[in-house]
Amino acid sequence: MAQRGLYQPKIADEHMRHLYLWAKRLDVPMTYLLNALVAHALMRLEQGVENVSETTPAAYRRRIRRPKEHR
Repeated sequence: MAQRGLYQPKIADEHMRHLYLWAKRLDVPMTYLLNALVAHALMRLEQGVENVSETTPAAYRRRIRRPKEHR
């Protein structure tokens, strides 16, 4: 159960489509797949940045601006 006021970031639509397709292929719920992927990513981050793909901090701040007709 979600706590009141807990921050829940929106997952980008393009990621949701990929997650849905992979969950169907693997025959697992999307929440299970997403939690497994996040757990793996967090474990890799804790091992050290050198073990994770070399992304710049600015890449995490980038947002794709879509034309208003696609929103």
